[in-house]
Amino acid sequence: MKNINSIILDTTYVLPLFGIKIELSLKFEEQIKILWKNGINEYKVFLPSVCLIETVFKLLNEYRKKNEFNILDRYQLILPTILNSPIDMFNPELNPKASLIASIIRHSGHMDFMDCWIAGAAVALEGILLTEDKDLEKVLRTIPETKTVTIWSWNKLITETMKKKK
Repeated sequence: MKNINSIILDTTYVLPLFGIKIELSLKFEEQIKILWKNGINEYKVFLPSVCLIETVFKLLNEYRKKNEFNILDRYQLILPTILNSPIDMFNPELNPKASLIASIIRHSGHMDFMDCWIAGAAVALEGILLTEDKDLEKVLRTIPETKTVTIWSWNKLITETMKKKK
């Protein structure tokens, strides 16, 4: 059986589907749509379920400013796209190893527990953590249980997957 690497997405990579602008590169919006439609060849891609909770909080912040129902309605409209994509959901809050690692990360100083659960998912799934969060990366490098986690940014992902196409 082919060895498939796992990639665990941070919330950043689901936000554009909900109309929340993220600018990582000139082609990011186009590339992220392709990821959600096709996945990534030779990788099993996971979205931790807590990313959806973070997304709802971001939508609520936008809603508070504008008080427009269509902002809240985006969640229901986009959810089927996510659930029917080639990206698998992972529940770190229900996984003992991911939850333990998340608690260790929080105790080590990272304040955002959703980020801790996402990183915990990367440890539990023994995968690559895809994130732009440099503060999280710094904390992970100081913890014995997480210091060897492979962490990629979006640009690193594009570079690595392009190498494999050649």
